Parts: sequence; structure tokens; C-alpha cells
Amino acid sequence: MISNHQVIENTIAMIERLDEPWGIKDSTSNHLYMNMAALRYTNTPDTFDVEGKLDNEFPTEWSELADDLQEHDRLTAEMFRRVTVIETHYWNGNSFIAPYISEKIPLFGQSDKCIGTLWNAREVHTHSPLIYINQQKPSILTTQASVELFKTKELHVIFLLLQNLSCKDMAKILNVSHRTIEARLNILYQKSHVHSMHQLKEFCRSLGLDKYIPESLLSKGIQFI
Repeated sequence: MISNHQVIENTIAMIERLDEPWGIKDSTSNHLYMNMAALRYTNTPDTFDVEGKLDNEFPTEWSELADDLQEHDRLTAEMFRRVTVIETHYWNGNSFIAPYISEKIPLFGQSDKCIGTLWNAREVHTHSPLIYINQQKPSILTTQASVELFKTKELHVIFLLLQNLSCKDMAKILNVSHRTIEARLNILYQKSHVHSMHQLKEFCRSLGLDKYIPESLLSKGIQFI
């Protein structure tokens, strides 16, 4: 029968050369291993030895999420199945927060006992049903808009518009008046040279803004899904 140590070693051999973030934690939430992509993802310094460390011991900003990250470990071990979350923070050395999908999978050893968790992380993709009709690939959700035509406040309205929210709902989320939203929409019409809401949406999609989510509308943290 294969030993628990050999299970860990075999798993490391499987994930160490992958270009996606993968790591292993033991049954008490201590980190055992991170591949190079995981070290980059978590902004872990090259000089820091991750083995035997808890999340709150990492010299990184995301260590403030330690309680929720360990809850993720606990649920995975107790439920004996994959548990998925969205974790939003400063990842991959970026100066802006971004959401990532993170999955934890129970790692089984001798006698089918859970000896820890195997985790990974990947970018969040947009999944409109239209991409299947038009045979397009899912695109990566981003908090960085590469369009200089619109100001930040206008981009906020565009994001909510593309979620099919009413002016009233937009005003509530952005904490402004209904008339302010209407004024910003009029500016968007002028800048886009369009005359209807439908045309404005199509123009924004053509610029790739359906993949954009304002960073100011996100909060750092863990969301269980």
C-alpha cells in the first residue's frame, strides 16, 4: 500500500511543472508545497520557505484572508469533494485587485483518509450564452479597461448597463441620482456616436468592455460558490 508521504511526493511530481498555480496543504492547513506558478500567483518572496507555514504566516497582503482560506480547507476535507471559491485580492504581483476561481480538492492517503488538500487558481472567464451561438471562446474578466475614450465614472455606467440594469438600479449601486445616470448616458451616446441603448451596448461590446468589471465595485475577500 502506498504511504501518505508517497502520495504527497507523487502529487508534487504531477504539478511541479504545470504553468498554472497549484499547491498542497496538509490536514491542519499547513502549506506543504507550491509550484512556481503558485509562488508567483501568491506574491510569495523567493526567500520564503512555504513548507509548514499557515496562511497567516505568509509575508503577503492576502494573509489577511487566512480565516476564510482555512475554512475552505476544512469544508473540502469534511465534505470529501471539490469546493470552489472566488478569491479577490492582489494576485500575480499586480497593483490592482482581481477575482480568481480557486478550487480545493481532498487529497486521500492510506485507508481513504483525507490527508490534506490540493488547490489551484485560474482567471475568471465571462460565459455569455452568445459565445456558444457565435462559436467564440470565453474571455477573461478584467478590472483594467484599455479604452481611453471613456472616463472612469462612465465605465462604471457601461458595466452596469451591460448587466441590463435600469437607471434606477444603477443610481442606487453608484450612490448617485437618477438624473446623474441619465446625464452620463447622454455623454456616452455622444462619445459613441449612437442614438439608442441597444446601439450603445453593441458599441461597448465591440470595444471588449463586456469583459470589464470596475475594480471599485469589487471587495477583497473569499466568496464560496
